[in-house]
Amino acid sequence: MANNKKIGAALVVGGGVGGMQAALDLAESGIKVYLVDNKPAIGGVMVQLDKTFPTNDCAMCTIAPRLVNIGRHLNIEILSYSEVIDVKGEPGNFKVRVRKRARSVDPSLCTGCGNCYNNCPVKYKPQIQEGQSKEAK
Repeated sequence: MANNKKIGAALVVGGGVGGMQAALDLAESGIKVYLVDNKPAIGGVMVQLDKTFPTNDCAMCTIAPRLVNIGRHLNIEILSYSEVIDVKGEPGNFKVRVRKRARSVDPSLCTGCGNCYNNCPVKYKPQIQEGQSKEAK
């Protein structure tokens, strides 16, 4: 016999502008939200932009309030550097398996000072950003 109890939580996959807004809307309505993104930080492509079309607004000016609200909201748990690997169940009663990749820094202790980056003994070659060709580097 299946357990038909509804948990009252939501999973939002993707931490871009749309995912962040969906998480905020759900959390504001009282639902616990798990925001999963495969990148080390949320924000998506928007955080890589300088200006947005057609208004020429500052991209960070647009996204920064969402980032702050998500970081402060008690009903939102960010699962960055993670991926959904399995979904089972039915509407209202899903079981989701999420793989969290290993980090060298404890995110709960991170203050964003950059000391870990400056003191890291491993140096990586610059990687090609999304949408950028090798020639553009």
